[in-house]
Amino acid sequence: AQQPNMTQVLPLDYLQFQSFYNAFQASLNKRFSSGFNVLAAYTFAKNLGNADGNVGGFVQNSYAAYLEHGPVAPDLRHRFSLSYLYELPVGHGRHFLGNSNGIIDAFLGGWQLAGIVAAQTGEALNAVLSSDLSNTGSFSYRPNQVANPYNFSFDTATQAALGCSNPGHQTLDCWFNQAVFVAPPLAPGQQSAHSFGNARIGVLRGPNMVNFDLVLQKNFRIFESHQIEFRSEFFNLLNHPNFGLPGGGSSAAVDVPGGAAITNTATDNRQIEFALKYTF
Repeated sequence: AQQPNMTQVLPLDYLQFQSFYNAFQASLNKRFSSGFNVLAAYTFAKNLGNADGNVGGFVQNSYAAYLEHGPVAPDLRHRFSLSYLYELPVGHGRHFLGNSNGIIDAFLGGWQLAGIVAAQTGEALNAVLSSDLSNTGSFSYRPNQVANPYNFSFDTATQAALGCSNPGHQTLDCWFNQAVFVAPPLAPGQQSAHSFGNARIGVLRGPNMVNFDLVLQKNFRIFESHQIEFRSEFFNLLNHPNFGLPGGGSSAAVDVPGGAAITNTATDNRQIEFALKYTF
C-alpha cells in the first residue's frame, strides 16, 4: 500500500531502469584515381528505455517505473554524414598547369579541398506539465494526450491563447501543438491530486539538422625541411539555421505560453577561420 503522508517517492530500485540502443550502420569508403576520396556513413538507430544518463529523471510514477518506456535522449533515428578530400588537379604533374615549376607551382599547385556534410532527424523530447498535479513529488509529471501534437488544425483557439503567432501552423514559437495535451482528471476520491498522465516519454521531436563544413588547405615548402601550412575553415558554410529543442532541453512544458517555442540554435552562424603553421 502507498503511504499517503509521503511527500516524495524516490525511485531507488535501479534494476527497473533500462536503456537499449540498437542501430543499423552502413558506410562506404571510396578512393578515386583522380585524387578524390569520399567516406559516406548512415545510421538508423533507436535508443529506448526509461532512463538516460540521469537515472529516474523521466519517471512520472515511481511505483511503476516499468511503464515509463519510450525514446530516451539522445534518440536520433536517422543520421547521415559525408566526408571528402579532393586534391585539386592543378600544378606540376597534374591535369592543369602540369608543366609548371617554381613560383607558379608553389602558389597554385597542391591545394586540397575537404569537407563534412552532416544531416540528422530531430531528437526526441518529453511533454510535461509545469507543476506536479499528482502531489507525489513526480520528477516528470506528464499530461494526457488527446491528439497528434503535430496536427495544428486541432483547437486553434487554445493555440492562440498560449501565444502562437500563427495558430493552425507550425512556427518557431509553436513547434508543436500544445492544445493536444490536457491536465489529467482528479484521482478517484481526491479533491486536489490528479491521476498520472498518459502521454508517453519521447512523444515530441525537435527540428532536423543539416550542416556543411569546408576546408581549403595547402602546404608551402620553403626549404627541404621547412614548410608553411595554410588552412582556411568554413563552419556552417551555407549559413543554414539549425534550431535547438523546444523548451531548451529534454522536456517541454505544454501548459504555459512559450512552452513549445524554440529560442536557441543547435549550430552557430557561418564562421570562417584562417590559420598558418610553420614547421621545420
